[in-house]
Amino acid sequence: MFQLTLWSIPPLLAAIVTAVLYRRIKRNNHVPGVHGLLLLMSCIGFWAVSQLASTLLALPTHQILVQQISLIGAVLTPVAWMSFAISYARRQMRAPPVMLNTLSLVPLATILLGFTNPMHGWIWQDITPFVEAGYAGLTLSYGPWFYAQALYSFVLMIAGSAMLAYILSVSQSDWRPVAAIIAAPTVATAAMLYHVSPWNTLQLLDLRALGIAVAAWILYRGVLRYGLLDNIPVVRDRVVNQLSDPVVVVNHKGLIVDANEAAVSMFAQERPELLLSSIAQFIPRWPTDDLRNDGAALDEITISGQIYDVAFSVLDTFAKQSDVVLVFRDVTVRREGERRLRRMQKELERLAHTDALTGLFNRRIFMQRLEEEVERVRRHGSAVSVLLFDLDYFKRVNDTYGHDTGDVVLASIARIATDVKRMSDVAARLGGEEFALLLPETDQQGAVQLAQRLRSAIERHQYLSPAGAPLHVTASIGVATAQRSAKDVEKLLSSADRALYRAKNNGRNRVCSTML
Repeated sequence: MFQLTLWSIPPLLAAIVTAVLYRRIKRNNHVPGVHGLLLLMSCIGFWAVSQLASTLLALPTHQILVQQISLIGAVLTPVAWMSFAISYARRQMRAPPVMLNTLSLVPLATILLGFTNPMHGWIWQDITPFVEAGYAGLTLSYGPWFYAQALYSFVLMIAGSAMLAYILSVSQSDWRPVAAIIAAPTVATAAMLYHVSPWNTLQLLDLRALGIAVAAWILYRGVLRYGLLDNIPVVRDRVVNQLSDPVVVVNHKGLIVDANEAAVSMFAQERPELLLSSIAQFIPRWPTDDLRNDGAALDEITISGQIYDVAFSVLDTFAKQSDVVLVFRDVTVRREGERRLRRMQKELERLAHTDALTGLFNRRIFMQRLEEEVERVRRHGSAVSVLLFDLDYFKRVNDTYGHDTGDVVLASIARIATDVKRMSDVAARLGGEEFALLLPETDQQGAVQLAQRLRSAIERHQYLSPAGAPLHVTASIGVATAQRSAKDVEKLLSSADRALYRAKNNGRNRVCSTML
């Protein structure tokens, strides 16, 4: 049996509003939090349709059944609101199932008690049918669990609203979304409080679902249309705590007042021990003066074997004593890579400048240094000498014992030349068995004396064949000395070369010299 009544208008409007909002919100089903919001619209819609049915049905038994069914939407609506707030704050598509199930324990108990109410009367202590102006309705007297459920719903609504208001307040410059977040639950709570208050004298008027629907409309108009679901704001504290780079906040006294998880791990300390400890324990070069005054960036530091670049930012540039935020960037891998690159560059330079077999300078570097010395002599006077020497009958060594033995001999000659020369002298292998020594600030007499020491050292050295047989190796040396009048490097080398050939022609294993 059905009836037509004006009391059907509020739940009908609530059902229409929630259906429109559900359709609009459904378009944003790809962003975090939207599933909680759709659940909220579903619960409000279910609640509104149940209330509408209770005003259209005339039989008391039907009305009581619909009242019991409407509990499902009524008690789950605050849970859906809290679910939306949690999933939005955590940037998740849905609230964690464990958390959602925990929040639903009290509402599920309320639904169970509602369907078993005749046994205990915890939800409705008394249900009395009445007829007013030709319309049938119910007079309800609420039990203790109804008020417990109402209090629980208020707590969820307020907690979820406070969470959303905080997130928006710290991430939005516009005040309107925050105002809407506060106004929406206020309207819903007012409708609930009016329903259970002694001032509600209209038995058939239930504005709770309509109040919730109006609150949803305020939420949509004041927040959602400004892009809440398109641009999910992030709680700054949560972002900082999840940064992989260590972040530390230091007060004007140099004490650590906050640190994210990466910083706690970097310092290898427990958070309670780290907080309020001095940053100077970890950064010995921490400036005692205001960082804004000295204006210099912090030097690279090493903590627990890791290398960090440290950037800082003053939180309040207008305050005399402000906290400073330090951001540590781990550059260990980069620095190690730079060191390896420098080592490789040095090695490449060494290889480009030296002879691979003997380790002496190559011909190009020798000629470069020789040109520099000749220019110095031409400008400032003094003298420079050049020694050219090669091994006597070295081809016999290679032919008799092989090139491997010949290489061993050449390496030995290089070591002998390095031992005999002075620190300022330059030893080089010009090619094959030919070597050279550049002697800065050395006249002809000094050059000949050094050449004789070198020749004698080469002759006395013990060389062995692969079979262990001793080899006799000697060298012929040509010496050329240039003074201020010398301007031609090639002429100096040619003179030394001619002196070398005189030494060979005069019986080898000897020194011959010339003066330019």
